Amino acid sequence: MKAALLEVRHLQYVAEQLVNLELETTQHEILHDLNFAIKEHEFVGLVGPNGSGKTTLSKLLTRILEPTSGQILLNGVDYQEFTPQWQLHQQVSLVFQNVDAQFIGANFQEDMALYLGNFGWTPAQIHERMQTISQQLGLSELIDQPFKRLSGGQKQLLAIAEALAVQPKLLILDEPTAQLDPENTQQVLQILQKLQQQDVTILLITHKLAELALTKRVLLLNAGQITQTTATANLLTDSELLRVNQLPVPDTLQIAEHLSQLTEQQLSLSNPEIPELIRVIQERLC
Repeated sequence: MKAALLEVRHLQYVAEQLVNLELETTQHEILHDLNFAIKEHEFVGLVGPNGSGKTTLSKLLTRILEPTSGQILLNGVDYQEFTPQWQLHQQVSLVFQNVDAQFIGANFQEDMALYLGNFGWTPAQIHERMQTISQQLGLSELIDQPFKRLSGGQKQLLAIAEALAVQPKLLILDEPTAQLDPENTQQVLQILQKLQQQDVTILLITHKLAELALTKRVLLLNAGQITQTTATANLLTDSELLRVNQLPVPDTLQIAEHLSQLTEQQLSLSNPEIPELIRVIQERLC
């Protein structure tokens, strides 16, 4: 049985917000008593409605934010014990939802030099790693292109490559296709499919249920709490579970539900309602 790579125990995060010009503040609990674990080499999904705390959790798991209470452990070691803090950042990588926030250089080569240089890598090591990761992911032709000339999908692919460059134990992807069109989304999903075949532990945070097909297990986050952990196949075929967690029910599942409620007589080809039903199905599937 695989040991847990990441453990989250009774995690709470309370944010302080300004309420007026007199600098008075109020506290707002964003995450409440979160408990879950991710095993080594798992590909896990995290879904939840807008405002459920998904991005806040990603920042806590990468120690961009500090929890109000509770523990996060990597291989049994509390995050607080990683000193200096960059030792943790070398083991847990995050791909931001806003890909432009990922880069500080003008192109991938420059950015990799700055990024890996912060971890003490030599120029020779950086060059070798950049060539290796870009070849593995099929991105060699993009590494010297200015970011401003690249599409959103191409930049997202390079952001994933950069996050993988330090060979982290855990890769966290925060809504990696949220701002992409269908074509660029497909490019990113193809890269994630490649990662499925590698020994990488991944937490995929998304609001697009179709992307969960890449995962085996899903964490449901709603109103700041993990309401359930379930097999991906179970979530995608359970309309009630989706509705309870304020997630969209796929059209195909709605159609299957409707058909299951029809009687044998209603399904008769002579029923005048059948052509209308077929038209509705075609519209929803287009």
